[in-house]
Amino acid sequence: MSLYIEVDSVKAVLLADGWHNVVSKSFDLDAYEFHHEDQILLGGGQESKVGVPATGATWKESDNTQVACPLTAVLAVKLS
Repeated sequence: MSLYIEVDSVKAVLLADGWHNVVSKSFDLDAYEFHHEDQILLGGGQESKVGVPATGATWKESDNTQVACPLTAVLAVKLS
């Protein structure tokens, strides 16, 4: 059995600091990388040596802030 979650239906994300509202179906999952100029500092599609997963979640909030975090930081999602 799997839990089917349609990313376009995610309307809020629960992180350790509380619920974050998602606007305009902007929630998405993908591999992420941290860069400084042309150098990859962390990411590159593989788990880092310190155990940080390569999959991240990202979305926009109502004040146009772009939020990104490791998928492991997401505690729950609310669906519309």
